[in-house]
Amino acid sequence: MNEYQKILSRPEARHRYWHIHKIDRDFFPQTHRPFSVEFNGKKYSLKVNHKDDVMTGQLYETYQFLEGHRVIIKKKFQNEFTLYAPDTKPYPTRSP
Repeated sequence: MNEYQKILSRPEARHRYWHIHKIDRDFFPQTHRPFSVEFNGKKYSLKVNHKDDVMTGQLYETYQFLEGHRVIIKKKFQNEFTLYAPDTKPYPTRSP
């Protein structure tokens, strides 16, 4: 499997994690092992926790991941991935 796709649920979007189902667990590195994800030209270091959730808080600092958004993760090399999120947009900038 070289690609993982997911539609975000309300709790995932709100609490900044992506749950991995057991059938897809082997796609990601072992628990608590950092892996690199490239998204929109920037690299992020993410981990899978003991509940099989990818902790994604870093991504949410700049981008809005909402319920119903699709995320596509492609494996480049071992522990290196590329993220595509066609529905996701940066947070609107606030004017002073």
